[in-house]
Parts: sequence; C-alpha cells; structure tokens
Amino acid sequence: MATREEITILISYVLGNENKQLLIEQGLGSVPKEARIAALRGLQDLGWINHGGYADFGESYSLTKDGRRVASERLLMDSMDPAMREHIEALRLLGDSSECTRKKALRKLVEQECELGNWDSALIYSFDLKKASENTKDTEAEAFACFCEGRVQFAQSRWEEALESYLEALGKYMDVGDRKGVCDTNRAMGTVYGNKGDHASAVRCFETSLSMARSIGDRDAEAKALGNLAIIHAIEGRFDESEKANNECLKYFLEKGDLTSAGRTANNLGVMNMSRERFEVAAEYFDKTISSARALRNKQMLGAALVNAGYCHARVGQIARALGCTDEAMKIFREPSDMNMLALAYRNYGRIELRNSRVHEAFGWYEKSVRAAKGSGVEDTFAACCYDYGIGLIESMTDLRLAKKLLKRSSSVYRGIGNTQMAYNAEARLSAI
Repeated sequence: MATREEITILISYVLGNENKQLLIEQGLGSVPKEARIAALRGLQDLGWINHGGYADFGESYSLTKDGRRVASERLLMDSMDPAMREHIEALRLLGDSSECTRKKALRKLVEQECELGNWDSALIYSFDLKKASENTKDTEAEAFACFCEGRVQFAQSRWEEALESYLEALGKYMDVGDRKGVCDTNRAMGTVYGNKGDHASAVRCFETSLSMARSIGDRDAEAKALGNLAIIHAIEGRFDESEKANNECLKYFLEKGDLTSAGRTANNLGVMNMSRERFEVAAEYFDKTISSARALRNKQMLGAALVNAGYCHARVGQIARALGCTDEAMKIFREPSDMNMLALAYRNYGRIELRNSRVHEAFGWYEKSVRAAKGSGVEDTFAACCYDYGIGLIESMTDLRLAKKLLKRSSSVYRGIGNTQMAYNAEARLSAI
C-alpha cells in the first residue's frame, strides 16, 4: 500500500508549491478537500495509483509500477510525456482563483479524459464546467460541456441521453454562431443514429456535417464526416465505396500526423474487411490500431481494436492470440459496462470455445452475447451475434431448429438496417440447412 510519504510526493505534482509546504508540515488532511479529490482522481487517471475510493490516505491507495517509479525517482516535469505534462498542468490550474483559468483547465481535462476513455472523470469535469459556465453566462463553454456529456453517454451506449445532450449542445452552438461546433455536433449525432440503426438520420447528419465542413474550409472535419459515411456504406454492403473513402481518410490523417483519427480509420477498414470475411487482412488493420492506441493511451480505441482482432484470430484458429486480445478488451469494457463491446467480446469467447470443442461453454457465451447485444440497442451488433451463434450451432450440428431461428432474426435485422450483403449471407446459410 502507498505510504503517506509516497502519496505526498505524488500529490505534490498537482497541488503546486504552496500546498506542497502544507503537505509536508501538516499532512494531507490540511489540503482543501476539493483540490485533494481532484488531485487524487488525476493521479488515478494517470495510472500512478490504483482506483479504490477516497478513504484514509495512509491505508487505502496502492501505487502502481509507474507510481512507485515517480515516487522514488522524483522525475522532473520536463522528462515526462507531453500529454502527461499537460494533464498535470491542467490539474494544477483547477485550484486557481480565476474563474476563467479554472474553466480553461476543466476544458482541457474533459478533452484529455474523453480521449483516454476515463468516462467517469470526463463526466465529472463536464458537469463542473457546465456549472461554472452557467454562472458566468459563457454559452460556448456550456455547449462544449453538453457536447462532452454526449460523448460520455455515447461511449456508455446511452443513446437517448446522448442525443439529448448533443441537441442541447447544437442549440447553444447555433446561439453563439459557432459553425465548427454545429458541424462537429451533427457528426456526433450521426454516430448515435447509426448505432441505433437509423441510417437515414445518420446519413442526413453526416452529410450536413460534411457540407458545413467544406463551407468553413475545415479539412479535418470533412475527412471525419467522410469516414463516418464510409462506415454506413460498409454496413449497407457498399464495400468498394467504403474502402475508397476510408483509404482517402487514412492517407490524409497519416500525412497530417493525426494518429488518433488514423487509428480509428484503420479500425474501420478492419471492420469492413472482417464483414467480407477477409480475416487475416482485417487483423493487420486491427494490429495497426492497437499499436497506435497503446502509444496514445486511448483505452476506447484500444478496446475496440482488441475485440475485433480477437474475433479475427479466433476465426482463423489462432486461439491463444484471440484469447489474449479478448481478455484485455474485457478489462477495458467491464467497468463502464459498455454492453455493445461486451456483447462482441462474449461472441469472441463463444467462437474460441467452439474452436476448443467445448460446445456447452461456447453456447453459454453466445447466449450472453445475444442478450447483451439486444440490451445495447445496437442493431448491427445484435444481428452479428445472432448470425455467429447460428453458424456455431450449424457447425457443431447441435440445434438446427435454434440455428434457423437465429439466422432468420439476423437476416431480418440486417435487412432492416440496409445491410443486404450480410442479410444474403444469413439467408444463404439458412437455405443450406
């Protein structure tokens, strides 16, 4: 467990020199409660202390490997990763008496936590920013806070809440004439509609975002909107259009040095190839995304790529790699209860157990995957889990009646969202029974 001295050393990075003296003379109990909690939360998100609540400092926190290194070496700020330095600086600024400085720090922290996938912290900082902005009548900052609340809700598959937050952000961006904000919010709303299976609304939002991006000359926003449209094209089975658009986006993001967007685009290309059952090609794209996500410390992107890579490895018989990827992804998605990604992880375990000839265990996982997918509200995931479960039943010659029922359901859902190619695949397997 972390000692009081170790926590003192770590927390001094984010509380600054004035409070550092307080810590040394009187102990952590003398640090103002609000600053103390924010600092500890930041240290947790940096990976320096393990998550465990805010109880007694001397007994309740265990230092991670990185935390012990920082505590023992007393690294200079200049020697730290730039993103980590920015994170620490933002945490320090939270205690500033200037409301303007505090709002600036909160904005930075919200952005960082969203990129890292620390959704609980992101939501707390968004709420604090929204409250501070309302007090100062800063409509633009309110819009940003609402937008980020939508990002958190989207990541947790809370589609209706996400739409409500995005609509609130959209109205506020329109009030202040922020066309960039309106452009980004339309694209975000499109992703929600896409996950709900409402592709017509998704395309409308993406095309609105694309048009606005071109009118304001925002090449980044244009590329991202094109990438989102490419996802819809792939879901609807228009693979050639999707591949062309994604490759153009990937080239642009790599030339620009935007590794986060490049990683997401590589993941989209992997998903498209996975839909075409080109599992080895898809795995190569997912490996690139995994590498980028690790370097960027982006948990959400890493988890999605790991789930997808795990499925590809399972399909080609690389069971050890499939299990390793899926186990790691589960650690990322279990805490925020992301039912969409958990459903896909359960599907992986079903495929892995089937490969190991453990039929009973395989179908237990497949049943969990279908239930989780149904609960997530993501139609594409639900159809995919039904399809894989049905194929597994056929391959093991276990329950052909249930297989027919699952494949019919999969076909119906795929047709409902416009993915005629996958609907045809399900119907072809059905007719062969």
